Amino acid sequence: MKKILVPTDFSECAKASEKYAEFLAKKTGAELLYLHIIHTPVDWSKLTKDQEHLFPEIMESIAKAKESLKSRIKAAESMGITAAKLLIFNNTNEKIHRYAEDENIDLVVMGSHGQYGFRDHIIGTNTYSMLRRSKMPVVVVKKEIENPKLETLVFATNFQSEMGSSFAKIEQLAEELKVKLHILYVNTPNNFKGTYDIINQGRSFLKEYSNYNYDIHIVDSLSVERGIIQFLEHGEYDGIAAITEGKSDFAQYFSPSITENLISMSNKPIISLKASGK
Repeated sequence: MKKILVPTDFSECAKASEKYAEFLAKKTGAELLYLHIIHTPVDWSKLTKDQEHLFPEIMESIAKAKESLKSRIKAAESMGITAAKLLIFNNTNEKIHRYAEDENIDLVVMGSHGQYGFRDHIIGTNTYSMLRRSKMPVVVVKKEIENPKLETLVFATNFQSEMGSSFAKIEQLAEELKVKLHILYVNTPNNFKGTYDIINQGRSFLKEYSNYNYDIHIVDSLSVERGIIQFLEHGEYDGIAAITEGKSDFAQYFSPSITENLISMSNKPIISLKASGK
């Protein structure tokens, strides 16, 4: 992992994601890039210096943003982290995932209000967009973690062959983050299977798609997200890895709404990765 992006609007919500991004950058040795977007009424890049003075409020916002970014870089560097800033002037509706792709980002860390309600307002427009569109993994942090730790991740899977390539990406990400994966199958009423059927299917899946041996954990629950939360409550786990997007019953583990519900229901960091080929 070479580059981590943390978009920030300098709010308390963003502060939590900044701190976690700093922790991950130090853990992996990756460069940390702070991104701040200032929405302007016109294309700022085309203005002359004289024309810029026609928008004193925007100029003040730019000056404050530069100072805030500068202080964050200084703090990161004091922790031994290589850091840089990206200040964008944007008068369009272009989303953050475009900038992440342009900068060859490996991982994006974002904040969330993390409460039940209308997704676009509660999770946050930019975070909501990144979960559904980002080609790179997105870590969603709901609250500031005083002493962050990332040694274990819970990953729920249905052991279908369609998940094979996505599982390989999760396993690779776990290697880069230096964490241990705990494989979980949530047995729901709509897709109920016998314990030994699940174990045999899981062993065949892992034999074909995994580079390591894993224990298979099974939880019976009314829904996938509820099963994951119940499993988290009975063990020492540091985060959740989730695949988003899918179709038919395959969407049981791939639906963006599952990831969004997990963000609402858990205070653990959520690492979201788009399904392969989506």
